[in-house]
Amino acid sequence: MRYLVLFLITVLWHGIASAQGTDKSAVIEYDVFGVPKQVLREIGTSSQSDSLTLPKIDCNDIDLLQQVRQKVVDLLSVSEDENVVERRARRLALKHINNFTDLNVSDFRPRDNYRVANQMIAVKINKHLKDEELKLCVSDNPVLDRKVYLLIYLYDNSVFVDIINYTSTVGNGEPFIIYKKQLANTVAQ
Repeated sequence: MRYLVLFLITVLWHGIASAQGTDKSAVIEYDVFGVPKQVLREIGTSSQSDSLTLPKIDCNDIDLLQQVRQKVVDLLSVSEDENVVERRARRLALKHINNFTDLNVSDFRPRDNYRVANQMIAVKINKHLKDEELKLCVSDNPVLDRKVYLLIYLYDNSVFVDIINYTSTVGNGEPFIIYKKQLANTVAQ
């Protein structure tokens, strides 16, 4: 057992000494466990997200609401496995999906709506976006407690609009649309 410990110490010591000897310009310090005390490499965000700016889209834009309604109507015809209460709630939400208010993304807390928080986190991680590059709109539905959220962001020169909290299940993720409108005036290039 002593020989095994002695052998491991010499192998680890030799590995540390050889790693220090490879780069003469930088002196790397290690702690007791052999972990470097400094960062060897920084992982940065993609350069694509640096050039993105959020388009100036109003939450109550007529074209946006029309495309969202069309996607919702398509979702109504597809969902056959829901019960009567869920179907009526979704139809009522569709009827009152005409007024949205702007919600600040940095002020949004996960306890307000966990589905929205999960979608925001997924978009920020997967698409390498920041809070400043997201826009969040919430529906003013006086009839239902369940609010419909629109998460708007620019990715690959297209404006994506995620429709959150409209469907009852999250099986394939949140439904989304690609907002089709002339972006020449809204995106700074």
